Amino acid sequence: MCLASLSLGLLNGQQSGSGSWYKTPEELIRDIYVSVSAKNSESVDWQKVRSMFIDEAVVVLRTSRDKSTQFTADGFIQDFKDFYQYPEVSANGFGEKILRMKTMVYKEIAFIATAYSAEITGSQRPPTLGVDLWLLAKKDGLWKITSIVNEVIPAGEELPDEPEWKF
Repeated sequence: MCLASLSLGLLNGQQSGSGSWYKTPEELIRDIYVSVSAKNSESVDWQKVRSMFIDEAVVVLRTSRDKSTQFTADGFIQDFKDFYQYPEVSANGFGEKILRMKTMVYKEIAFIATAYSAEITGSQRPPTLGVDLWLLAKKDGLWKITSIVNEVIPAGEELPDEPEWKF
């Protein structure tokens, strides 16, 4: 199952390949969570999602209780497409939302830590909670994702307390 599932100042704006403007790295990260949340795989603009990453991006996701898997950006997208093929997900959709976000930006690099919830729409199961750590850099004047590392919070455990999010 895909477990995708991550500067307080104003930075120069950017336009992604599909026409969305990202004035800050946070806007890019907020948009990726929205972009992968949909009724079905066909309603996700995968080209837009792909445009958010550098070509060489590395994605490390928790794929089981005791295993993480490394993906390319294209592998990450394919994993999401495969997840959307599960009957319950295909019939009902999937959604992820950011619960908390902390950011550090220095010049043309950014680190964003997000706590998120993810769930199959209408499922009786409680949402999955997790933490994504995002690294971003400006490439050709555009903010792009260079890396994601993900950890899922085990059932029955809580998200880390706010003090653990200090840099």
